[in-house]
Amino acid sequence: MKLIKNIIVQCLMLLLAIPLTVSASVPLGDKKPKQPTEQQKFRQADLFAQAIIEREKSNYEEALKLIDKALGVIPSDAAANYEKARLLLQMGRKDEALGFAETAVENDNNNKWYKVLHARIAKEMGDYKTYVKDYETLVEQYPNDINFVQELAFAYYYTNDLKNAIKYFDRMEEIMGMNEGLTTQKADLYNKMGKNDMAVAEYEKLIKHNPNESRYYVLLAEYATKTKDIDKAIWAYKKVLELNPDDPFAHISLADFYRQQGNSEQSFEELKEGMANKELELKTKVNVLVSYYKGELDDEQKQQTLELSEILKKVHPDDALAETFYASMLYENKKYEEAYKIFSKMVESEGVNYPVWEQLLFCDLYLNDYNRLATDSEKALEFFPSYPLPWFFAGISYAQNKQYEKAIDRLEKGKEFVVNNNALLEQFYSSLGDAYNQVGNNKAAYDAFDKTLKLNPQNSIVLNNYAYYLSLEKKGLDKAAEMGKKAIELDPYNNNNLDTYAWVLFQQQKYHEALEWIKKAYDNGGDSSGVVNEHYGDILYKLGKTDEALKYWKAAKTKKEHSDLLDKKIKEKMFYE
Repeated sequence: MKLIKNIIVQCLMLLLAIPLTVSASVPLGDKKPKQPTEQQKFRQADLFAQAIIEREKSNYEEALKLIDKALGVIPSDAAANYEKARLLLQMGRKDEALGFAETAVENDNNNKWYKVLHARIAKEMGDYKTYVKDYETLVEQYPNDINFVQELAFAYYYTNDLKNAIKYFDRMEEIMGMNEGLTTQKADLYNKMGKNDMAVAEYEKLIKHNPNESRYYVLLAEYATKTKDIDKAIWAYKKVLELNPDDPFAHISLADFYRQQGNSEQSFEELKEGMANKELELKTKVNVLVSYYKGELDDEQKQQTLELSEILKKVHPDDALAETFYASMLYENKKYEEAYKIFSKMVESEGVNYPVWEQLLFCDLYLNDYNRLATDSEKALEFFPSYPLPWFFAGISYAQNKQYEKAIDRLEKGKEFVVNNNALLEQFYSSLGDAYNQVGNNKAAYDAFDKTLKLNPQNSIVLNNYAYYLSLEKKGLDKAAEMGKKAIELDPYNNNNLDTYAWVLFQQQKYHEALEWIKKAYDNGGDSSGVVNEHYGDILYKLGKTDEALKYWKAAKTKKEHSDLLDKKIKEKMFYE
């Protein structure tokens, strides 16, 4: 309470010390406006002080009521009108605020802050004409106030009066002295006006002011690059290197310049210089390389990233980031065995780094080393038992090694850890379907396939496998035919899909249609498949073409995959199932 009383006393003293201003209008002839009494002054000051207290407590509605009461006592008081304008602006009532700011300025034209508020409200309302006019007045009254000069320069910029904007940027330069920020802003303005020679002159003036500052040459080079003044850009970059031949940023800037010009070879050479510099920290180097080589890379770019990452590894031999980046680039270049060796060492020393484990597992996968994939997946699960991918890799590796019960165990457990990743969950169910089929649990297999197709009805592999397994059981053949046809629509030249559909038709005893589709399977690469050749023979046999059937059965015998009954078919020249 003592603090509040002190504020009120201070406000009273302040208001009594400043002559109160009244409206300039005179209602009747030459009659002077009535001056407030001492009692009114004290009453108004008390209300004003209470309003300030409420505003400080963010009680804006209450503060506004008190200000209105203060204005009811002395309507022309500039300070009260200013305070009401501020309050209304804070409350988002800009239209109302502007009028009270105008009254404040009218009643005390010498208070710069009243004009500043008026200009601010006008700007926020999009009234740039008033905004400019207010700051013209302020700069005229306070010609050396850098904030007002700067605001006027921007006011002209907002109103697209670029000529006057430059004039006041020049005035700022007179007050503050030459600096990089002002030069860049002026150059930008000249660029917008189509006066590139003037923009270049600004940078050259900055360079002349301090010819040993390499950063200024970089600014000129960057501007010249943007305006396609190639000769000027090259000259400026060369000056940078003359001043600082070991400056890594100069080489990186030059690399960017050459890249923009389409000179990838020279860009790469400059990048190598920058990456080889020990003074530039590794994180910065990696960020630069990531920005250069992002998206889908061609073979040449992949090779470049590998060479650059090798430089980083040599320059920073004890930094794990350099080692990781190098291994990642080996991986991107499909040098999986080399990458695996580095990732393997890293997980031995820092087993808790999951991203490294993941890349290591992918190396196993791409190398088709399912024995090692199983071992590494189990190791990863010791550290990351709630991560689904190691479970998945363990499952598919066991399935590849025909350890189907183990595969089912890992896949069933791992799918429970999948969160917000339907694509991965789809892979779990698809693999489970195949594994359950292999152990003869068709009910569980079909349930897993149904869940897969619910997640992705366009999965042509599952559509094909599901249809084929049904055809082997001679169950749900209409559903199998529908899925087989859809698989062909999604992947029309896949001989597996074509063969499956032919076999479903065979099981439906639609032999002529089956022959049409088995021919397509054969013509689309199925001629090298034992299964396709055997099915071709089976269909021909059912159509009464035993000699032709025998020809395809014998061809199937020379291939890797065929049924156990094939020898019997050939020997007895009869179809068996």
